[in-house]
Amino acid sequence: MQDKLIFLIGPPRSGSTLLMRMVSTHSQIYSRPEPHLMTPLAHMGVYDNVDKAPYDQLQSAQSIAEFIRDLPGGEEDYLDAVRAFSDVMYGRMLKTQEKPYFLDKTPAYSLILPFLVKVFPKAKYIVLTRHPCSVWDSYAESFFDGDYAAAKDFNPILPRYVPAIARFLREHAVEHVHVRYEDIVSDPEPQLQRIYAHIGVPHEPETV
Repeated sequence: MQDKLIFLIGPPRSGSTLLMRMVSTHSQIYSRPEPHLMTPLAHMGVYDNVDKAPYDQLQSAQSIAEFIRDLPGGEEDYLDAVRAFSDVMYGRMLKTQEKPYFLDKTPAYSLILPFLVKVFPKAKYIVLTRHPCSVWDSYAESFFDGDYAAAKDFNPILPRYVPAIARFLREHAVEHVHVRYEDIVSDPEPQLQRIYAHIGVPHEPETV
């Protein structure tokens, strides 16, 4: 199933919704807004921690880690279980659309990229970047009426997202295509051609 998955990676307010809508007009690609299927699994305590939960998350994290440690295949058995879950969820959703590819655009996946890559090394990755000043300005203006201090107190997105995405691009752990928001809005067709070539589907000019 993972070779049918496309992950659009980008911080909030980077233009990822725009790009998702453009790419998902392709006849072979289906998408839906931010399913967040992988974020809870990444924060069960094995790869990251839950700050608040309606249960003892510290005990849960320790117990899960110990359980995985004692599995015959250790971490690989756990990753297989995560893939089995995602195969059912993504696969059955795709069956309702009769399209071969599912595009998941969930900005929070930028913060769990090491986990995502371990689970889906054969998926297709599109990385969208935008000038950080534009990202921050759009975030503060859109959600906090220009109150930049309140925006930072609520979610300092630049220190969280920019280093995580930069690390992913630098380490090149999996094959990916990197596009820039500024190029998408100024001349989208060449960027979509690059994206479709990376996915392995024919270019459809009408998706621009």
